Amino acid sequence: MYAALAKAILDGANRERAGRDLDRLRERHPRASRDELASRVIRRGALQCAAAGGLLAGPAAFFGAMPFGADLAYQAVALNRMVLALARLYGADGTTPARLTGAVGGLAAGLSSELFRQALVRTLRTALPRRPGFRAAAGAIAGGVLGYAAAIAVGRLARNTFAERRRLFGFG
Repeated sequence: MYAALAKAILDGANRERAGRDLDRLRERHPRASRDELASRVIRRGALQCAAAGGLLAGPAAFFGAMPFGADLAYQAVALNRMVLALARLYGADGTTPARLTGAVGGLAAGLSSELFRQALVRTLRTALPRRPGFRAAAGAIAGGVLGYAAAIAVGRLARNTFAERRRLFGFG
């Protein structure tokens, strides 16, 4: 799993897809400024991560266990793609630091979000042992919120960094 995750993040196909997504967004919103497009990129990435977090944490809370890393791969790739799209939008595309920044940011936020979801599922299992339906609903909502918040945080940090040409996570 981890080899496939590393390949998906470091492979150039992810950067190309981020570029295509950004080009389509520019076609749909030709008068939008960079910052408006960046907000749309961030919102889209946040919704993708929220959906993944909610879809996995809900059933996991119902059953009382969650396999580690189940949505980490998807979320890390989605966050990486979001950071690469923002880098391209602000003119930092194609550089090794931008790719490394996307990989580090995506993995860090995905891993922290995953750890919070794991703790949430354990807490719900012990707090509500006889209410699996309620656990599932609470887990789905909280998992979605965690995914959304992680993507918003990474997206805003990346946007501010690339817009101001600062260093992100020590790289850049």
